[in-house]
Amino acid sequence: MTKSGSTSNHCTTMPNPGNSRRWDRLPVDLPVRVLTSKGFSTTVVHGRGTELSEGGMVLYAGILLNPGDLLELEFDTPVHSRVPAIVRSRNGFCFGLEFIAPLPS
Repeated sequence: MTKSGSTSNHCTTMPNPGNSRRWDRLPVDLPVRVLTSKGFSTTVVHGRGTELSEGGMVLYAGILLNPGDLLELEFDTPVHSRVPAIVRSRNGFCFGLEFIAPLPS
């Protein structure tokens, strides 16, 4: 619960003084669609990106994913863009993703 009494649904990260990331992460509040496939079945859920970098993002979504799972993200842009990603970490419904392909320009 936040001080105002509402429940926050955003992922938070702890500061890391020894940050060894390849790219800086920027805080965002970005709506995305998450697409996962198993066999002939595809699941689509809405999620929110809370941090974004050139190589990945922090995703909050109500879906069960585990490290190593593959997915695709659709961004709400004028030009249809779908980016493949892999789950690298999980904390509840907060996921650390690595983009498999570069972000569209």
